[in-house]
Amino acid sequence: MPKKFNPTSKVQGGSITLFLALTLTLVLSFCFSLLEAARVQSLSAMAQRRLLLDLESAFGEYHTALWQDYRLLFLDGSDGAGQLDLASLEGHMMGESDWAQKGSSFFQMVLRNMEVVRYGLATDGNGTAFELQACRAMKEQLAAGAVDAWKEKLGKGEELASKRQGMEKTWNQAKDAVEDAEVIEKQKEEAQAGEEGNVNVQPAKREGREQAAKGEAGILGKELPENPIESVDLLKRSAVLQAVVENPSGISGKTIVGFSPLEGRQKEKGNMEEMQKGSLDKIFFLQYLNDFFSCYTGSGKKGSQEHALDYELEYCIAGKDTDAKNLEKVVKELLLLREVGNFATIMQDGKKQSLALEMATAAVGFTGIVPLIEAVKLGILLAWSYIESVLDVRSLLAGGKVPLMKKPSDWKSDVALGKEALKQEAKKTEEEDGWDYREYLLLLLALVREHTLVNRAMDVVEQNIRLQAGETNFRMDQQIYHIQAEGLYVAAPLFLGFVTAGKKVDGTYHFYCSQEFSYFGQQ
Repeated sequence: MPKKFNPTSKVQGGSITLFLALTLTLVLSFCFSLLEAARVQSLSAMAQRRLLLDLESAFGEYHTALWQDYRLLFLDGSDGAGQLDLASLEGHMMGESDWAQKGSSFFQMVLRNMEVVRYGLATDGNGTAFELQACRAMKEQLAAGAVDAWKEKLGKGEELASKRQGMEKTWNQAKDAVEDAEVIEKQKEEAQAGEEGNVNVQPAKREGREQAAKGEAGILGKELPENPIESVDLLKRSAVLQAVVENPSGISGKTIVGFSPLEGRQKEKGNMEEMQKGSLDKIFFLQYLNDFFSCYTGSGKKGSQEHALDYELEYCIAGKDTDAKNLEKVVKELLLLREVGNFATIMQDGKKQSLALEMATAAVGFTGIVPLIEAVKLGILLAWSYIESVLDVRSLLAGGKVPLMKKPSDWKSDVALGKEALKQEAKKTEEEDGWDYREYLLLLLALVREHTLVNRAMDVVEQNIRLQAGETNFRMDQQIYHIQAEGLYVAAPLFLGFVTAGKKVDGTYHFYCSQEFSYFGQQ
């Protein structure tokens, strides 16, 4: 029976009907079910966001030295011993996620499993990610006007450089012409000796021809300079650095022991779809190299303080494992390039052309073959151009400037001196429209095949990073720029209810999600 109400008692009795109790149970279960359903939906969305945050957190641990020295963002995926180790990266991200979840309650969930299913490396696609990041670093600094000016400048240089093979062909024709003239001379002398039966005719004839040439020069009122073709040919085949470097003993002796360049070795390869370069402008990459890499005349504005090779731009051009070899290769390229430019200049100088014709006539005019005389004339002009080129490169290495295309009045060497002109001391010339050594290097870099240039640039970065403490096994083909990961997050039920969606056998909610992150943003 229900208890009666006693107004004097501090404790009152109460009762509830069975129907009301059942009703309240159903109502509360419904409310808690709504709360749990909302929580489950939120947990599903939060699992996606949490995986993205975990990836962002991992990518926030980018390789510090790469960023500080070269403004490159890459995540080191190695195990520190020279092996790509994605499992350690996955474990690290799971550990970071567990730590971040400490103290959570209403939306508490745990990363049960995480797997990197796709990833992209710096060296994939011949270093596309590396090149794009380098260009991005320079786009923020170069004005549009400066880019257009450099395009025009390098365009003129490339046009000039395209004529190098033609110059070599002309030079070889000139040497062949001299040899042909000697053969003709010998045949004539042998024929004359056979007719007269006099073995001493050959030296006599040569002496007579030389006297005739001198007599012709005397009629013109001047003595002809020495034919420079033979001496220049010897110079081209000699140790070129001795001819252009003021102090050869000061050339860097650095070498990379056991060097294995990226372009020729077996590399790690990611499984992401290769990035597209789009409208990538090579001028940005060239300017990046100019700013961050060192060369014979000094370091760049930025870049590493540690250098495996001192002549890094020269390495990007030549690809050798020693500074001396790289410098020698670059100097040869510069001499040939300047020879083309100087030849174009000397062809505008009528006096030098007339003198070269006189010398060619004196040397091989006895053959009576006009094409032979013309070939030797061009060879003499090329020899003078090469001598002038040696003086130009000396000036560049001394810190001076040399115009891409000179005026006849800018000519420095005295053609009358021949090879003796090479005894002139290196002068640091500062022509207003001149190019300095680095600018000429940029032109040579522009002529290197793009994928080769990018791989060599990565070689430089890799070797320099290895000089830093704890980075002995650093490899560019283990640097990650993009990851796609799949994760499994689990959460325990919080409210009693009838929500069963997502609940597994072990009584917890399981949320499968997939996310990706890249230093280039949304792909």
